[in-house]
Order: sequence, then C-alpha cells, then structure tokens
Amino acid sequence: MLIVPLTGKISWRNPPIVTIVIILINCLVWFVLQAGDTEKQHEASKFYFTSGLVNIEVSYFIAYRDGRLDEPVEILADDELDEAVWVEKYLAMREDEPFKQKLKDEEIITPSDPVYDDWKDSNAEYNLIRADITSLHYGFIPAQKSWQTSFTHMFMHGSTGHLIGNMVFLWIFGCMLEMGLGRIKYSFLYLVGGLFAVWGFWLVHMHSTIPLVGASGAIAGLSGAFAVLFGKKRVKIFYTLGFYFNYLKIPAFVLLPIWLGKELYQMLFGGFSNVAYMAHIGGMVGGAMIGFICLKLALDFDDEVIQETPVDEISPLIEKALKHIAELDLDAGREILESILAKEPNNIDVLTHFFNVYKLDPEGEKFHQVANKLILELTRNYNTYEKAHHIYNEYIGHTSHPRLPAPIYIQLSIMFAATGHLENAVKIITMVLKKVPDSPGVPTALLKLAGAYTQKGMAAKGDNCLKLICSKYPESTEARLARKSLQSS
Repeated sequence: MLIVPLTGKISWRNPPIVTIVIILINCLVWFVLQAGDTEKQHEASKFYFTSGLVNIEVSYFIAYRDGRLDEPVEILADDELDEAVWVEKYLAMREDEPFKQKLKDEEIITPSDPVYDDWKDSNAEYNLIRADITSLHYGFIPAQKSWQTSFTHMFMHGSTGHLIGNMVFLWIFGCMLEMGLGRIKYSFLYLVGGLFAVWGFWLVHMHSTIPLVGASGAIAGLSGAFAVLFGKKRVKIFYTLGFYFNYLKIPAFVLLPIWLGKELYQMLFGGFSNVAYMAHIGGMVGGAMIGFICLKLALDFDDEVIQETPVDEISPLIEKALKHIAELDLDAGREILESILAKEPNNIDVLTHFFNVYKLDPEGEKFHQVANKLILELTRNYNTYEKAHHIYNEYIGHTSHPRLPAPIYIQLSIMFAATGHLENAVKIITMVLKKVPDSPGVPTALLKLAGAYTQKGMAAKGDNCLKLICSKYPESTEARLARKSLQSS
C-alpha cells in the first residue's frame, strides 16, 4: 500500500533551497564518498559465503540454539542442508544479537575449539575487506552508538534505488514543509526528526551491529509533521492497493495513524526485511510532536502552500465554440462564447473571438461594442499593448465611422506614447482636444506624451506638451508637475 500527498506547483520565486541542498548532499555522499561501497560489500559477502566462514558460524549457531555448545560441534558442509534451510538459519543468526555479541567476545568459538584458528583468520580477512566500506564508519551502529553517526547516517544510503526513492519522498514532503515553516524551522525539523528516528531504532535494536543508513527516518519525521501541521486541511492523495489505484481528498491528520499503522504492521508481521520500520515510526512520532509544539506555540506556518490547480473550464468551451464557428454554425458558437462572457466578462480570448466574428458586419452595433470592450481591456496592461495596437488598426480599417468613447482614445494615446508610436499618440490626443478637451485623463495623456518626446531626444516637443498642460489645465496635478519640469529644464 502506498499513500502519497499531492500538491500544486512549486513557486520558483521562493524555491525550497534547504530541500534542494539536502538532496544534493545525499547525492554527493552516495556518488562520491560511498563510491565503490556496493562492490566492496559484494566482495565481502562473496568471501563470507565461499570461504567456509558461514558454515562455521551457522553450525555453531545451531549448536547454540540447541544448547549443545558443551559438545564438539560438527561443521556442516554446503550439501548437508537445503538452500532454504541455510538461508533460514543464516537470517535467524543475523537477528540474534546476544549470539552475535558472544561470538564477537569469543564465548561461542573459543581458543580451545579445533576450528578456532581457521575461524579467526577468515574472520580477520573478512573484516579487512569490510574496513573500507564507508557505511560501517558513518552509519549508525546501535551497539556502538554515537552522536556523530546519529547525524551522518541520515545522508548515507545502501543503493542507488534506496537513494532515489528517499529523495522523491523528501522532495514531496520537503517542499511543502519548507515553504510552510520557513527554512530555519524546517532544517530543525529535518534533523531532529532524524534523531528521533535513529534513537527510536536504537531502543528496539540496541545490540545490533548492522549499520543503519538512509534519510527515510528523517523523511518519516517530515511526514509526521505534515499530518499534524496541515491538520484538518483536506489534501489530495494518490493511493494504491495492490493493482488498484485512485485519488482521494482527506484531512491531513488522518494520514498519521494510517502511516503509523502500516509501519507497525510491516514490522510485526512482514517477516525479515532490511527496512528499518522502527526508525520510520520513531521519525513519524518525533515529527508529529514537533508539529504539535509548533501549533501550540503559534509558530508561523502557512498551510496555504497546498493549493489545488484550478480546473480550466473555459478553454474546452472556447474550443467547442470555435468548432461551431468553423462549421459556419455561428449562432451556436456565439451562444457558447456569450455563456463564457457571462462568467468572465473581461476574458480577452473570448472578446477577440467575438471581434473576429462580428467584424463580418463592421457597421453593426455588436462589432463596435465588442471592439470598445476589447481595446479597453488590452490597453490596461502593458503586456497586451502590442495586441491592442493590432486590434485598433484592424478596427479602424474595417469601419468608416469608429465609435470609441473619449476614455478609450485617451488610453490608446497613453499606450502609443509608451510604446514609441508617437505619431499615433499625437493624432489621437489632437482629436480628443478638438472634440472633448475637458475629458478626464487628457492632462495625464499629455504628460505621458511629453515624457515620451523627452526620451526620444525631442525635448522641444516635450516642452510644448508641458506648456499646453499648464495653459489648458492650470489647476491639475499634471500642471503642477509640468511647471516643475519646465523650471528644471
């Protein structure tokens, strides 16, 4: 069973830098510091199973379990047990920490045993091969616990697949929590969650001599904090049950008992596994506790980082309308476009399509209404100025009697001044000054035109615009600015 929360897009204006750095450190450690570890582990394993060392230790383990160590121990040959029995006994020996400790202390195979010298020499060679394996030095070995390896184990892995799997989940949980908590609190959460994981593992496996490596305990801490911090907020999850998979929206806090239950079940009933389930449980509990403390202390946390990607209902409707229009079913196309405008009156794409439909009747009232609305919307945003220019030219090219109101002409004049089309700006503002000189916005348009002239190196024409403002609109704010500009020039 797999349950993964899904989120919206990441904002790269404020990227999850700490998460990215942690991922890079993990990759660097695996591909550089741990380079060759896999081959060394294979070499050590091959030696252990081919040198006779496994025969000696398993034989003594069986005698130890049967209480026969006071009798001579017969070393089993490879063919004396089925392969399945060899594997069963070997795995049982691996998990028997008291036996392994006594074996290490030479209480199982003693100097008086006939195989002692062979066992001692083979064991020394085996340990020599393993001596260069990085995870044995920096992985957390419960029987040799240290604060240093409590931290370093979080950045080491057992295989490339282990690394990739952990980094995927680190990215999923890390991005959301870093953006919600902030970088400092998030860094604290990651490291402390990892400590909860490693010491939770130690409580159950305190005599183990097998190194614990991997970021999964710290990531489990992130998952526990995620469930608590997002709490009642409904989050979208992807889940699998065998071959079945689906999506679901549930409150985030529901995920914590599900995740904990899954780890407990796997640990108690899943049989032998190299997965450190107790580390995952410890990390989740620790992360949940930290999340709870954050909420209780009212520390800043933004749960709005999870936002659903809005469903685009408009684009399919536009496509449907255009299909009708292409089939010359204009009435059906117009009806759909009008339904869109009822929802989004300022939708530029829809207004453009309407403009193209109604320009077939350039003297019709609808054409002028749509042109007015479209040009007004386009002149409100600098990014759409070029399109506004194109639509305006097309409009005046189709109709012999343009019916744009003064405010739109003024907007067009400002737009043309801003984009360097000064001739168009002058024509429009001259027309407005002749017909409706008292229209609001005229002084602003003249001031913009003056600025455009100055930028183009035509200071004299710019000054003429400023003088016109002062003479015609002496009480306006623009006149006050114009006078200051004239005095300084």
